[in-house]
Amino acid sequence: MRKAVSFALLAAVVIILLSGINGLSFDPSPAAFLSHDDPELAAFNRIAEVFGDTGSIMVILNASETPLELLKRISDEIKSLDWVNSVLSATEAMKLGRFNLFTLRIPTEDYVYLEDGKLVLNEDLLTDPIYSNLLISSDGSYYGILITIADGNELSSDTLVPELRSKLDSLDVKGYRLIGESVANTETFRSIIDLTFKYPPFILLAILMVYVIKFRKVSLALLTLVPPLASVMAIVGVMGIMKLSINSLTVMIPSFIVIIGSAYGMHFLSRFEENIHLKNAVSRTVHEERVPVLLSALTTMAGFSSYILLDLKAFQEMGIFVCSGIFLSAVFTIVVLPGLVPSRETVNPQRASPPRDVNRLAKKVVVWAVIVGSIASPFLIMTIPMTIDQYNFFKENSEIRRSANTMKEAFGWLTNYSLMVTPKEGDSIALTTDHVESLEAFEAELKRLDGVSKVMSLLDLSRETGVPLTLMVRALNSSDVFGDSTTLLVSDNAIRFNLFSPESDSRSAEKLKLAVEELIMSYPELDDNFRFNLAGTTLIWKSVNSSVVNNQIQSLIVSFGLIMLLLFTIFKSLKSTIIATIPILLTTLFNFAFMALFRIPLSISTALISGMLMGLVIDYSIHFTIWFRRFGDSRRAYQQTANAILANGLSLVAGFSVLLLSPLLLYVDVAKLMVSGLVVGMVLTLILLPEIASRSKKFSDRAKASD
Repeated sequence: MRKAVSFALLAAVVIILLSGINGLSFDPSPAAFLSHDDPELAAFNRIAEVFGDTGSIMVILNASETPLELLKRISDEIKSLDWVNSVLSATEAMKLGRFNLFTLRIPTEDYVYLEDGKLVLNEDLLTDPIYSNLLISSDGSYYGILITIADGNELSSDTLVPELRSKLDSLDVKGYRLIGESVANTETFRSIIDLTFKYPPFILLAILMVYVIKFRKVSLALLTLVPPLASVMAIVGVMGIMKLSINSLTVMIPSFIVIIGSAYGMHFLSRFEENIHLKNAVSRTVHEERVPVLLSALTTMAGFSSYILLDLKAFQEMGIFVCSGIFLSAVFTIVVLPGLVPSRETVNPQRASPPRDVNRLAKKVVVWAVIVGSIASPFLIMTIPMTIDQYNFFKENSEIRRSANTMKEAFGWLTNYSLMVTPKEGDSIALTTDHVESLEAFEAELKRLDGVSKVMSLLDLSRETGVPLTLMVRALNSSDVFGDSTTLLVSDNAIRFNLFSPESDSRSAEKLKLAVEELIMSYPELDDNFRFNLAGTTLIWKSVNSSVVNNQIQSLIVSFGLIMLLLFTIFKSLKSTIIATIPILLTTLFNFAFMALFRIPLSISTALISGMLMGLVIDYSIHFTIWFRRFGDSRRAYQQTANAILANGLSLVAGFSVLLLSPLLLYVDVAKLMVSGLVVGMVLTLILLPEIASRSKKFSDRAKASD
């Protein structure tokens, strides 16, 4: 009967997976973490709606390896892509003359022209204030092709960037580099795919090796993985049925479930080995393990459940589905494993040698290390980086980091912002002479702001041609004299300043935004008559970072509160509850210290770690404290629990260590913090906690004796 139930449940899980697998999609953009009413995201979407573009991609080409004929072919071919809104390159750049009052025309001259059957570059392009360090580096060593992405394609970076690469490869373009938000999203998408399909087998193998060493039998080691794998299939299937998008945070859900959930099977099978000589070994094991396994799941879920209360959608999904997966792993351990365990004839239980006592010198070293670390941690925590830079998600030697460095060195900027100016009243821009003078002064001050290396606007054209700004707005809206550049500068009811910055981190973006806002307020005649919207993907990351930092404290308080409540419910003793929480408090403290030491910023993924460590390390504390209360002897409690804690901890360490191989530093940082945190948690539970428990009992005994 048990076997039939087990296989029926596994079959149901497979059906759920197959029903939902085609409904999954991937969203590597920062917008996946924010609600639609987020101010930065809303500003970005408003500008996209007005100007018809939603971000840009820069193609960087070595001028010595790219003939002008090839540059023109590349530009023409890129224009044929469906998702392209505009393409700007040196071959489309025009030298503008002064407005001719007799012909009422602006004389134009191509910077790239045909001479003796060959395309030639006019060297004046290198110093043109509009094009220099945009379409060509100031020293002429690199060409740039600026591609703006049509509105509605912001979530298609997983297809549009490969299409662009395919187009460039078909033209036999050598040594090109791509940079831009969509390029970073594509690289993130590839890492998400790897973490979804490539890394789980290695995680399973790492965990399997630990359990093979423990059980000395491959079949039992394999069985530990059945509950979490079944749970993952059910959760992934449900996510697909709900048509959810997987992002750079929620992609870790399957890995977390497998790494954490495998421990429940290990505990069940360890107990089964001990009971194998009994007549009703399976029933006895289920009876003995169902409460500890479910209790362990609940405490781990407490660490993740706090994310459900946060106002970030990705964190909420992470909390809901990891908690559900952990709970299902525990349930499947109690319900499915009993029908799959081998018969007693095939099991040869291995007697584990008792753990060695920790010598006194090691105990003293750990105690002093904890004291010193606890004193130093607050000072270290103050140095934790509080910024997000999407390019720093990638390793130093990655292609995208090399492209970013080339872009910064050659063109002097790495990210761009759009500052849209729209009238507060009326449907079209109406500029007075005072408005124009103020805008000219405003632009001059924009160029002097820290973090701004270049500003491009309609005022540049007005100065070059001598055409008043008001007439220039009308001329560009009614003609195609400036080609694709028009959409970068003006629309029917808005003008746009394009700000280019060498900095790509969220803190620099925040400083720039504050500086721009202060500058706007210093021009009341502009502030009173026009709306200003500053937007850029770096500002969206700034909003994500602010939400992460603001929610971190709330998350920790909720996690700790839930764990304290569970512990008090279990022990019904405030003293035992406090003692059991000491390892998780110290582990959390040291986790932040490790962030400072490793220079790991508080970001999307690392914000998860403290709550996770609380939920995992508390299992060790509960395990030890239960046996300590039963025996009243810390040494016997240590001998009873040390092997299980070590096996559990090492399996978690092995699983998370696989993420160290990820090309995305986002996941490498998770691995570093989880591995170091778990090791600290094990050491604190096995060395410090017995010492504290023993001293506490001696103190209580003396107090009772004195009474």
